[in-house]
Amino acid sequence: MIKKQNKVYRASIYLRLSKEDGDVTTGSKNESNSISNQKSLIMDYLKDKPEIQVVSIREDDGYSGVDFNRPSFQLMLEDVQKGTIDCIIVKDLSRFGRNYIEAGRYLEKLFPTLGVRFIAVNDNYDSLNVDTAHDVVMPFKNLINDSYCRDLSVKIRSHLAVKRKNGEFIGAFACYGYLKDTENKNQLVIDTYAGSVVQDIFRMKINGYSQYRIANILNEQGILSPMEYKRSIGVRFETSFKVNPKALWSAKAVSRILTNEVYTGVLIQGKQTTPNHKVKVRQAVEEKDWVRVENAHPAIIDRRLYEIVQTLMERDTRTSPKNDAVFPLSGLLFCGDCGRPMVRKTTTYSAKKLEKGLPGQKYSYFVCQGQSNDKECSWHRIREKDLLDAVLHSVNLHIRDVLDTEKALRDIDSVPTVQFLVQKRERHIEKKEAELQKAEKLKAGIYEDLKDGLLDKPEYLKLKREFDKRIEDAEDSIRAIKKEIADLQDNHTEYYAWMEYFKEFGELEELSRWAAAITINRILVFEDNRIKIIFNFEDAFGQAKELLQTLESDREA
Repeated sequence: MIKKQNKVYRASIYLRLSKEDGDVTTGSKNESNSISNQKSLIMDYLKDKPEIQVVSIREDDGYSGVDFNRPSFQLMLEDVQKGTIDCIIVKDLSRFGRNYIEAGRYLEKLFPTLGVRFIAVNDNYDSLNVDTAHDVVMPFKNLINDSYCRDLSVKIRSHLAVKRKNGEFIGAFACYGYLKDTENKNQLVIDTYAGSVVQDIFRMKINGYSQYRIANILNEQGILSPMEYKRSIGVRFETSFKVNPKALWSAKAVSRILTNEVYTGVLIQGKQTTPNHKVKVRQAVEEKDWVRVENAHPAIIDRRLYEIVQTLMERDTRTSPKNDAVFPLSGLLFCGDCGRPMVRKTTTYSAKKLEKGLPGQKYSYFVCQGQSNDKECSWHRIREKDLLDAVLHSVNLHIRDVLDTEKALRDIDSVPTVQFLVQKRERHIEKKEAELQKAEKLKAGIYEDLKDGLLDKPEYLKLKREFDKRIEDAEDSIRAIKKEIADLQDNHTEYYAWMEYFKEFGELEELSRWAAAITINRILVFEDNRIKIIFNFEDAFGQAKELLQTLESDREA
């Protein structure tokens, strides 16, 4: 650029500090100490530069140098386009930016074209007095700044990956129902108020309310939506989900809560990533690569309740247009012959009353959806009253059986119980280890057969895949059983905690939606009106019964 004599430059001082650079905001000034240092150094430099008049000071505190789409930087470019400034001053090139290509485009093309003087104080660079040496050195300095940013990005990614695996929360904001621990920002703690709202949402869903109805109830009760609640407690939170000036509860917001596994104490992170430190567009990560840590924080919702809700959400549990409450067995009734849901129908029947002009009696029954829609299933139906009576009777018997089993187990010393459970699983591990060794031996054998010419390569590869699958399955089983053993030894009192749900029911006089959803997984109705009930926790209950029989036999021996 040709030097102009006696020209007065209208300058903008540009200051930048990224979060990775270290300094944080302190005191009453809304700028970090490093920003202050940059400003002081530049002002000292300008003391003997009367031809430069400072028009504006632009600050980007907390922004990476890789991305040039920074608020104050863009404002400064607008000033350049308007002709408000024709000089830019920075502490050094790294404060201007750390993207080698973008920095070069501004310094070598855009600024010279627009007649903008650029000064980097610590790099002793002034485009007004540039020489050949600086022309050579400048690209190298920009490249070094770019490399620094890339290396820093790799280190940060590695550090965050370790934190994820350790079960440390690294998100910017805790999800609704939790807060960041004031003493450890990587640990989630339960927010008492919001956590109780989450529990209410799960209860309402189990009681048969739709997500839309739950959202309306929360809004009617004046309960703040997740976004508004975060703002009310001083969290600076923004989201793309907001569509109204004041965010209200919506069916989608309720669904997000009902399907969020974090409420069971599980921390799942790493669902999205960016290709590199320059590309900020987030990409989805395959589920198998998510980082999942159990018991990373206190649970708001019991795992068993969470699983029941997930099952109910997959089924049709809609209410009748004229009713607010869902039928107690909604989403639980299926045809035992074709497996399709049973449909509830209501009709009015009473010929004699109708002849006398009196209202007829309503009659409700259930019919297979397959027969009702496309006639693919045989005709069979069951009266609602007969069904409810039969199910109530079966549920009461099951509750009584569960509570009797729980009492018997409680009367037996818990330590031998845990030891028995551990020994049983250790024997299972021994069997799996024997299977593993056998598969590994056979795999080695087929390699020898290949070398001896007894197998050709396609045959060898086919057998190798089969043995690799056996080995993988055995190793997975061993890991799973070892985890069960560790869980038993660490917290054996929770092993049969599911029985606590049955204690609240006692002898049911009528079947409520809550009792039905907690106890029943599905009800199968067959053509001959035979009913089969599949209860929740059947596997755990079977193990409890087996354990009780074994312990009683050992005690009598």
